[in-house]
Amino acid sequence: MGSVGGSPRVTGGDIGLISAALMTAVGGYLDAFLFLRHQVFGFAQTGNVVFLAVALVKGDNWSKYAWPLLAYLAGLVAAQVVRTLAPDLPARLVVAVLGFQLVVFVILACLPSDAPEGWFVIPLSFVGGIRLELFRSAGAVSFVSIATTGNLMRFVSAAADLVRDRSPQRLSAAGATFLIAIAFLLGALCGAAVTDAIGPALWGAVILEGASVVVLIAAARAQQPATGV
Repeated sequence: MGSVGGSPRVTGGDIGLISAALMTAVGGYLDAFLFLRHQVFGFAQTGNVVFLAVALVKGDNWSKYAWPLLAYLAGLVAAQVVRTLAPDLPARLVVAVLGFQLVVFVILACLPSDAPEGWFVIPLSFVGGIRLELFRSAGAVSFVSIATTGNLMRFVSAAADLVRDRSPQRLSAAGATFLIAIAFLLGALCGAAVTDAIGPALWGAVILEGASVVVLIAAARAQQPATGV
């Protein structure tokens, strides 16, 4: 995060390591919830593509996997519009986008557990598209907040770089990529455990996302230039 013209900015979607880890944990949490409740994913669209192909071959209901894919694409388009209108992604816009996502999670958490699956899956898939496009970096580390495949690859690459060059920078990069990769697993574990144990499982995602927003706001304020003597 840096400061441009006296206003804190999050260049290219840089949200800081702690916020990135919390957002990634939310991704694991939500997909564990959706899979256990509805046997579909909201963020991990690779899984939905496989489910769609299998359903088409077996003659099962394939539309339950097509709708989240379409909603995800709509989220990507919406994020591209945001990038076109504000290429530098000022901090207040990033906070506003995260706030919007948090509101979506709160609304979904208030829905009854027997609400139609589309009420959960479609909004979350739309949010997933936005998250993937707008939030890609945490300091010097690239990450994916809605899946773990790319994050695992980055961790192994950073660990290999550390073996070749045991510098503080390499160690920091390896630690950061490990944190983000493990955050997805921990989020999925929490999502699975809470969903299996109690009904209102989405409140866990609300807490994690809320913490991410708080950390981001605190970091943005810390970057503001001091005023006065």
